[in-house]
Amino acid sequence: MTTRQQSILIGAVVTGVLSSSYLSFINVVCCLGVVLGSMVAVQQFTSRSGTSMEVGDGAVLGALSGVAGAILGSIFDRLLRPLGLDSTTISRDMMEQMMQGQQGMSPDMMEQLQGGGSGGMMASVLGLLFGMVVYAIFGAVGGAIGAAVFGEDEGGGEGVRTAEAEVIE
Repeated sequence: MTTRQQSILIGAVVTGVLSSSYLSFINVVCCLGVVLGSMVAVQQFTSRSGTSMEVGDGAVLGALSGVAGAILGSIFDRLLRPLGLDSTTISRDMMEQMMQGQQGMSPDMMEQLQGGGSGGMMASVLGLLFGMVVYAIFGAVGGAIGAAVFGEDEGGGEGVRTAEAEVIE
C-alpha cells in the first residue's frame, strides 16, 4: 500500500468514526468530521512522505478520503444498528422525543418517522451516493485547508537566513 493510499485510509477511518453513532452530530457543523478527516489525511501524507503538497493535490486527497469515509461511515452505522447506536436510530429517537410533546401528529407521520415506509434499501443506496458526493466536496475543502496548513515547504526559511548571514558578514 502506498503512502498516499495509507493516508486516504487513515483519513477515511477518522471521517467514518466521526460520521457514526453519537459522533455524527459533529457533521452538523459544516461537515466538520469530514473536514477533520481530510486534514488528517493530508497531514499523514506530508509527514510520512516528507514532501510538501500543493493545495490542489490536497483537495484531491481530501475528496478521496471523504468518499472512502462516507463508505466506512455507512459500514460503521450498519454494524452499530443492532445495538441501537447508529446515527439514524439516534436521530429518529431524538425526533420522536421532540414530537411527543406536540399534539395532533398523524399516524402516517409517526410511521414515516419510525422508518416504517417502503423503499428502505433504495433509500439507503441513494443516501450513500448523496453522502459520497457531499463528503467529497467537504473533503476537498478539508484537504485544501490541510495542504495550506501542513503542506508548506519547510525549506523556505533557509533562503532568508542565508540573506541575513550575507548582510551580517
